[in-house]
Amino acid sequence: MRVLWLSRYLPYPLLNGERIYSGRLPAALAAAGAEVTVAGLSEGAPQPALPGLQWQPVPGAPRGELRALASPMPLVAGRYATPAYDAAVRALARAQRWDAVVLDHYAMGWVLRHRDAFPGAAFVFVAHDHVESVTRLQATDPNATPLRRLYLRQNFLKTRRHERRTVAACDLVTCITGHDAALFTAHAPGLRTLVLTPGYDGPVVPARSIGAATPRVVLMFGSYHWSAKQANLLLFLDQADAALADAGIELRIVGLMPEEFRQRLEGRYRSPRIIGFVEDPTPHLAAARLAVLAEPIGGGFKLKLLDYLFRRIPVAALEACAAGLPEAVRAELLLRPDIATLLPALIDAVDDLPRLNQMQAAAQAAATGAFDWADRGRALYAAIAALRPASAALAEAAALPEAAE
Repeated sequence: MRVLWLSRYLPYPLLNGERIYSGRLPAALAAAGAEVTVAGLSEGAPQPALPGLQWQPVPGAPRGELRALASPMPLVAGRYATPAYDAAVRALARAQRWDAVVLDHYAMGWVLRHRDAFPGAAFVFVAHDHVESVTRLQATDPNATPLRRLYLRQNFLKTRRHERRTVAACDLVTCITGHDAALFTAHAPGLRTLVLTPGYDGPVVPARSIGAATPRVVLMFGSYHWSAKQANLLLFLDQADAALADAGIELRIVGLMPEEFRQRLEGRYRSPRIIGFVEDPTPHLAAARLAVLAEPIGGGFKLKLLDYLFRRIPVAALEACAAGLPEAVRAELLLRPDIATLLPALIDAVDDLPRLNQMQAAAQAAATGAFDWADRGRALYAAIAALRPASAALAEAAALPEAAE
């Protein structure tokens, strides 16, 4: 099986959840027996040598945001549909016959204009989220200025059209949660979907004891360059900052963020200690009593949850942020429907040391064995293989001379 995997950029280094998913899933497909070529804009970082997987760097950089705004596509799609990437897709189509073409992320939907150049290939859309829902919520961000709300509204309309067209044109849509799959099929009855929650192959802490000497730290890990992530953090801090500060609880925020946004947080709130990007998160994970995940804007699976679970960090989260987790794992998290109800429960739990230790041990036990990348690779291989006979037959029929009709 020869698979062309088209991503926005080559994924390494794996700095956030999207990059982890875009790096590990094609590698798992290759490990299942496929020959996978991953193409994407090159950011200069080396990509690892992995069996069955080839990297195809595309030269150039994304378009600037101002130029992309003029595109009929949503912003992120307009940025990555560059002339160099368009030429690379056409060249790859001529290079060999592909059994499947994977569009990794809704931003790659523009590739469908070249579908005829890939006769017989099944087209697979790897969805990281139901982005129509995310951008709809972004457009109602109370912290946005009127001008920004106007931009967010038009980006939502572009996203809805672009994502729905991409879904309708593909033979298979993979989703990170069953909830996302249901949202896609609501607008595309009969759509073939496959739920592929992320795997985990990171460090596993075999034992941990949270005691009185453990700092009263609540941890937030994330990447805060995307506007939706910034909006989520502001929504949480607007409700939680005073209560956390008054309770003497430090909210430690670890992850990449623009300097301007960091200064805004430090000038506005009392409880956060902002660390920024770290190469090794272990000291911050070991120093936390709880991790909090409160992102009302955006669905999908939160990969940072797996780091918390397997490193034995108790988790307090919005119910929507635990989408895709097995029920046995969800039962060991502190879940509430909204920030208003999550906050007092979180504050109460910080000093309940027996409960915290029970949560972290039981959650890891429930998660063990449930997040295997190899399983995801085999499932995707089987789903693509099931598509191939139909797509090949269609291609052969289209290639018949008119005299045979």
